[in-house]
Amino acid sequence: MKPDPSSWDQLPIGLFAFDTFGRIISYNDSFVDLLGVVPMTSSTFEQCTTSTFDLYGAVARVLAGETVRLAGWYTPPNRQPRFVRTTMSPSFQADGRIDGGVGVIEDMTEQRRYEERMEHLSSLDPLTELFNRKKVGDVLTSAVQDTVDTKAPAAVIMLDIDYFKLVNDTFGHPTGDLVLRSIAQLLRRNIRKTDSIGRWGGEEFLIVAPQSTLTDGIQLADKLRQKINDEPFGPVPHVTCSFGVSSLDGGKTVEQALQDADEALYVAKNSGRNQVSSKR
Repeated sequence: MKPDPSSWDQLPIGLFAFDTFGRIISYNDSFVDLLGVVPMTSSTFEQCTTSTFDLYGAVARVLAGETVRLAGWYTPPNRQPRFVRTTMSPSFQADGRIDGGVGVIEDMTEQRRYEERMEHLSSLDPLTELFNRKKVGDVLTSAVQDTVDTKAPAAVIMLDIDYFKLVNDTFGHPTGDLVLRSIAQLLRRNIRKTDSIGRWGGEEFLIVAPQSTLTDGIQLADKLRQKINDEPFGPVPHVTCSFGVSSLDGGKTVEQALQDADEALYVAKNSGRNQVSSKR
């Protein structure tokens, strides 16, 4: 039963205890506020467990003698989701036998959202706000594994802005940055939600298109090529890009897929630019 009065209720963290049957036997107001439930007689933690925050399963581990640390998203009844963290340990009788457990539970939502925001920002290229090289490389690695696991195709598109040095030399680097940002946003608007795009190098971009054959990738690349060709970019009247496309079928590694896309891009560059080339 809930102690009354209790100094527990003055604390901003939830405190609770349970017996050897996993029944909640004491708790404070913060425990009720965090989980959005009021334990009744013989209540267990089953009523305040979700697929991402398994308090019920943690109790069984504690009663087996384990100290458990658990964190995850939990949605209280009729409330917004919260990211909560708990530490639970066994409690012992004088003879050393386990007679239940005790725990603390904290609301870590703001800290978790801050961490997620920082993680998201660390994956972005600061100029274009696309994925940076590391992040899009990670996406490509995952896509390679998916093609192995599911046998589904995927396409890789590498593109490069034609004569970008001339843009910088003629119009200045601030205008060059404007062109980079504008092309980045145009590309992002014209790919599917399932596709991923990142800045691969100075004026080079990489697109990973899951569930796409080589032909699909070529069609997407040519659509993007035409969009860029038809778009004015501030003071720069005409900008074009060259594209190299490869596929992930046939058990290719990340390195092979990138090499094939790069070689196809080289062919496009040396065949007159503003075109799409591919290599299976």
